[in-house]
Amino acid sequence: MTRQEGVAVLLIIALTTVTPVTGAGPIPLTPEEEAQRDDAAADMANLPAEDHVMTVFLREEIFVSEKMKQFAVEIHYLVATDFCSTKDLCFREDESSSVFPAGMYDIGKTINGTMTPSQIHDEIQKMPVEDKFMLLKHHSVPTPNHTFPSSYTGGCYRSFKQAWLKEHPWMVYSTHLDGAYCMSCVLFCNDRQGKGIFINKPFTAWQKRSEKCREHEKTKYHQDSLQVAESCLAAYEKPEKNIQHMIDEKKAANRERNRAVVRNIADIVLLCARQCIALRGDSEQPDSTGNPGNFLSILRFLSKRDPVMKEHLDSPAMRNATYMSPQTQNEVIDILAKDIVLANITREVQEAKFFAVLADEISSHNSEHLALCVRFVDKDSCIREEFLKFLPLQRITGENVAREILQALEDVGLNSEDIRGQGYDGAPNMSSGKVGVQARIKEVAPLATYSHCGGHCLNLVISHSSSIPNVRNVVDKLKHCCRFFQNSPKKEGLLDLIAKTNTFGEGRRKVLLDLCRTRWAERHGAYQHFYTGYTFLVEALEVIGFRLYEEEYSEYQDWDPGNRSEAQQILSSITSFELIITFLTIYQYLSHLSGITIKLQNSALDIIQAHSMVAEVQEFYLKEREKVTESFQLIYDQAVRMAEKVGVQPSKPRISQRQKHRGNAPAETVFDHYKVNVAIPFLEHISNNLNAKFSGLSTTASSLLGLLPSVICEREMDVTDIVSTYEKDLPSPELVPLEVRRWENRFDKVPETERPNSPALAIKKCDPDVYPNLYVLLKLACTIPVTSCECERSASALRRLNTYMRASMSKMMSSKITCSASGKSNNWGAF
Repeated sequence: MTRQEGVAVLLIIALTTVTPVTGAGPIPLTPEEEAQRDDAAADMANLPAEDHVMTVFLREEIFVSEKMKQFAVEIHYLVATDFCSTKDLCFREDESSSVFPAGMYDIGKTINGTMTPSQIHDEIQKMPVEDKFMLLKHHSVPTPNHTFPSSYTGGCYRSFKQAWLKEHPWMVYSTHLDGAYCMSCVLFCNDRQGKGIFINKPFTAWQKRSEKCREHEKTKYHQDSLQVAESCLAAYEKPEKNIQHMIDEKKAANRERNRAVVRNIADIVLLCARQCIALRGDSEQPDSTGNPGNFLSILRFLSKRDPVMKEHLDSPAMRNATYMSPQTQNEVIDILAKDIVLANITREVQEAKFFAVLADEISSHNSEHLALCVRFVDKDSCIREEFLKFLPLQRITGENVAREILQALEDVGLNSEDIRGQGYDGAPNMSSGKVGVQARIKEVAPLATYSHCGGHCLNLVISHSSSIPNVRNVVDKLKHCCRFFQNSPKKEGLLDLIAKTNTFGEGRRKVLLDLCRTRWAERHGAYQHFYTGYTFLVEALEVIGFRLYEEEYSEYQDWDPGNRSEAQQILSSITSFELIITFLTIYQYLSHLSGITIKLQNSALDIIQAHSMVAEVQEFYLKEREKVTESFQLIYDQAVRMAEKVGVQPSKPRISQRQKHRGNAPAETVFDHYKVNVAIPFLEHISNNLNAKFSGLSTTASSLLGLLPSVICEREMDVTDIVSTYEKDLPSPELVPLEVRRWENRFDKVPETERPNSPALAIKKCDPDVYPNLYVLLKLACTIPVTSCECERSASALRRLNTYMRASMSKMMSSKITCSASGKSNNWGAF
């Protein structure tokens, strides 16, 4: 706060809080005014001596009137804007006129007698409204004891008279020019040409005062100027009654109302998109008795609780601007997808510079689509995967798919040369190193590292395990059992009744789930259900096949011979000891992959974390193979207990000379037979497939280990290869070894458990200003994709959106709706 501001604030506080002699109480202050008072009081001690007249003034018992308070605000404005200094301030109280500082507002300081009419006009036009108001309301008035300059005119000395100001209220006196002006005409006269005294020149012919004043008062421009001045004062003092102000307020209210309507409509469109429900119905009229569709139905429901929407529906301001037509709905979807969600994603990717491309094919209503997503590190150093759009595919060759991807990136404003990673499935048209999409992309972006989707790799490992004859046979029998019950409501009702009868508590669930062909996490859940509901399945098959338990399930005894025969076959197959122990072997050993299957679907997972999880599972299976006798003994004991529940004894099939459909290695005991023919081949198959499918992941991850504090603090790591690979992306590659040493020293004294062990954790500890090269390398490590699960999620969203009610929806519209539905937040800045 400046010295002048401090004085002005103290003046305001005094005028608004001093107890007047009339007995009125002090006027309370706001918290901001109290803070200003305290600051000004502290600054008052440092004021120079010439400003201490203020302190004398503040001690006086002054009558506090509305004029005083208004004038205090004006004083604060003048002093704070350095219009005048505190030395020029003097004060008087006169109920017949305003309280004023002498010489503060003087029209003679703005115009003078040497200026031309056009110069005066320009000067007045530049003057702010606030200054015009102050000149009209608080022009300087000479004090009663003021001595006016005199001049010898007409045979005597003449001067301005104080009484003339009361006789002519429109007149003001300029002490600066020693002349009189008509303030209204000076400020608001339209035509200054040909006009002199009172307007362009100060009036100083005191001997002709009466004559000139009467002539001026009779002119039309004077009467017009007085009316304009009166309107100006009224508009400034009471803006709420000003016509222009009222028009502006009405426009602002209409604008807010329209924004509220459009915002509600956009919310409803977004709700329908995210809930995967159609917007339109049979009739698009709000008052229709038919099915108006979800959009208009939700709009009706909202209008019952929102008066603004009710008014808009009942009596819209304009019949052609209701914002409820199908065209408007499509425009809102386009704005949400293109101008908000997609624009924000594009801007964030451009800020990150480097990004990876994720893509996966999907078929919907006999049409080929390509789900296109990007992976990048945002400004908060967080890994993000975002959906961009669906690309229609006429052909699915590697060349055509790559061309569509590059064109789509160009359309949204992303530079294809900044691609540093690719993530697809293992289809030849995508993964081929010569003619596949990854090879075509590398022609444009040579550093775009290809990663086979980790989720697909794991599913391939599990699905290939079915190539073992015993495992394949058991899986086929389980599928047959699931189809037998799930294709008939009556059979499934019997199974549910048996489960309900034999299960206590509220935690009951379905006994059988179908074995998913593509998702291992879903198949593992089906195995869990089969294991927990095994005895219920056996009992249900006995009821259907052999008509047992007639008293308990009398309403489920009438089965045709075909169902009875099939039930007997299934019962015979699932109650064999071979199926029981093989199923438990599959269930127990593959359960160790269920956790990593879920982890690999995390969009924030980096390649080092994925490699670490896969390596841990690989090591576990190697140890299980080494100690197969001990581990399989637990499975065998569990199989014996499970078989006892259904009256089955442990047994092994006979050994034949030639056998292709099951394990046939000779063994002396039942335990050894299944260990040699089931457990050992199954473990070796899983271990070998993990090594084969994730070998590329291991190679890429090994080259990035030298960036992690948890590794470089334990052993020497060479980062020469990774620096030479990304040399053009680094701001100063020659300084990387120095940064790595500083990076190591930083974490050398940090406990081992607190050192970042992945790029996703390390980049949050890396300051880009301190470690510019290392930050770029960590960002690139985070950008390399692990899976293409985000594309799968987008494909699932499309399947939910493109239902039979939306079968005619265009590919472009389906892409926009999916993009709108995938937005992480509602940003209505555009509305």
